[in-house]
Order: sequence, then structure tokens, then C-alpha cells
Amino acid sequence: MIKFDIPLSRPDLTDGDRDAVMATLDGQRLTNGPALIALESEAARVTRRPFAVGVSSSGVGMQIALEALEIGPGDEVVVPAFSYAANVNAVIATGATPVFADSDPRTLNMSAVDAECRITPRTRALIGVPVFGNAAGLPELIALCSRFEIPMVENASEAVGSRIGSDLVGKFGRISVLGFGPNRPVAAGEGGAIVTHDDRLAAACRGLRNQGRIDRMSFPEQSLDLGMLMRFAGRGHDARLAEPLAALAASQLRRIDATLERREQVASWYMERLAGHPEVLLPNIPANASICWPLFWVRLSDRFCADDRDEIVAGLHRHDIGAANHYPCLHLLPHVRRAYGTSLGMCPVAETLSDRMITLPMFTSMRESQVDQVCQTLTLLIGRTRVTRG
Repeated sequence: MIKFDIPLSRPDLTDGDRDAVMATLDGQRLTNGPALIALESEAARVTRRPFAVGVSSSGVGMQIALEALEIGPGDEVVVPAFSYAANVNAVIATGATPVFADSDPRTLNMSAVDAECRITPRTRALIGVPVFGNAAGLPELIALCSRFEIPMVENASEAVGSRIGSDLVGKFGRISVLGFGPNRPVAAGEGGAIVTHDDRLAAACRGLRNQGRIDRMSFPEQSLDLGMLMRFAGRGHDARLAEPLAALAASQLRRIDATLERREQVASWYMERLAGHPEVLLPNIPANASICWPLFWVRLSDRFCADDRDEIVAGLHRHDIGAANHYPCLHLLPHVRRAYGTSLGMCPVAETLSDRMITLPMFTSMRESQVDQVCQTLTLLIGRTRVTRG
């Protein structure tokens, strides 16, 4: 197996994390136990929301959130064209129709102006995504949703800890989804949490994550180890979060402030070294915002095309440096094109972003010398590609 000298991401695990996981293995329950309750408490705390529901992944969390809003066949959901595939896949899974909105070239997030043009009488929700953890533009999307009286489902899976002004990511949507995947500041490998202010939605999500079950106990405070009186409210999913993963995520959430501070330092090293490069556009972060830096991203200038970008990514790989092409446009994914007849040119800004974006290594323990190595190699490869392509 290839071991990259500088991987794209690397989890930040402490002795406290390991102890938390081992404690669940010494307990009596491996799911729906005290670690899950602790995780939900931490997720509610860091988003300042009263209700949190742990789930097995942020992707299934998005589907559950849409289903809790009773979205299904015949409905439309506005989706950002430039974002991760989970957003469109969740809509498809409900039977609703995704409608793709173009991007703001400055923030990379969904353009509120374009999104307004996509809203029809069949629109039942809008998916707001702080792409790469950047919350810029979310307040405008919330204002748009309020004006049209549709809920925003916020996919904050890669943005835990980000904020704009005094508003934390995860607090914008009527219902929001956090993620604890491998390249996140809170990285349990898998898992997520749905957060909301709506007790009815929270209850619906709890049932949907466990095959529609709304079990009751024989008496108050009864231990789950004694069993239950099984009841079903409807259909659902096997989306329970295992206790070891819940414990790992909760442990990392408790120290998220220190993690974010360290990642901000790594991002500042990138900014310093790549500032002024004529062929590189750096992240544009509003002055009143801070982001959690799940990855560090750059955009190549308009002189480059997707093939150039792919060549540079391959070159970084040859030098044992992690890199990727986050994100292919959702309306151009093969299964989406087959199902909905979408095509090139529908979201031109998103397509331009997708063709020229490169994500670079970002992890909490990254050293300044590693950032130097990444930036020097990237600069060399861009120069070579520019000469080759003319």
C-alpha cells in the first residue's frame, strides 16, 4: 500500500480519544448507549441548538432530514451544483427532484440570486452548504427561504466549528446535519448528527434513524439493557451510530476550539506562501467569518482547464503529496444526467470552479515544513503545466 509522505488528511487522535473508545468496549452496549447521549449533548452545545440526533453518517443524515420534512415524490429541492454528491443523492433517495442552482464565484457557495430563479410552486426545500466550511452567503440563503416560506436543510457536514459573525454553522437551517468523516476537524471515520430547534423534527429523525421505531420503556429511566416495548411509527433506516464512533466524535468535539486554532495556523502558512501567485486564486473568507478548514483549497486561473488541473494533481501524487479535485459538479454526475437530462452549461460558474479547483493537504498536526513542501511542488507543477500548454 502506498504511504503518502504528506497525506490529504490525517486524523488527530489523542490518548483521551483512545480512552473514550476503549471505555465503550468495556461497557454493556455498543449502540444507543451513553456515548451516543454524550455526543448528542456535545453536538447541541457546539451549534447552540436544543436537539441533536446522532446518525451513522452525514449522508444518511441528509436523507433523514428531508424525510422528516415529509419531502418525497412530486416535490423539488434546490441543490448547489458545486458540492458533494451526498446532497443530490439524498434528494434522489426521497423520490423528490433535484433542481440545481449555480455558484457565487467569490464564496463558492450557492448563489442566492440564481437559487431564486430555480424556485417553483413545487419547491419544498433548499439545501444550503457551506462549501469547504465557508459560511459566506448562508444568511442570504436563509433570507431567501424565509421570503418563499420554504425550509433550508443545511448540510454542515464539513463545517463543524465554522461561523459568520456570531452565527455558528449548523444553526442556519431549520434542520442541519453535521459530519464526522475522515478529513474533518472532528474525524471519527464515519458518523454525523442532525441538529434542530424543532422538537417535532427531532422526534421524527430519532424514529427514522432506527427503522421507524418509537419504543417505550416499562418504567421511567429504565436501562436499555433490559429491553423495551417495541413500537413503530412508520418506515426508517438502519442509521444508528455505534458507541465507539460516538465516543470518539464526542471526545474530539470537547477540544474543538484548540483544533480549530491549530488548523487556522496551517491555513495562514498556505496563505502566506501562495499569496501573489499569478495563477492561483486563494480562499476568499469574509472579515467577520472563521472556518474550520477541512481542507485547504486553491483555484487555478482561467488559463487552465480540467485536464491541466488533473495533470497537476497527478504530479503532486507522484511527489507523494495528497491532492484532489473537490468537487465534480452534481448536475454532471453520470446517474444524474441519465435520470434528469442535465447537461454542460446549466450552471456555468459551478462548472468553471469544478474544472480548476485543487484541494491540498490539511490536518491538525501538519508542520510548517510540510506546507513549504506542498507549496513549492505546486508552484513547480503549475509552471511546468503553463509552459507545456502554452
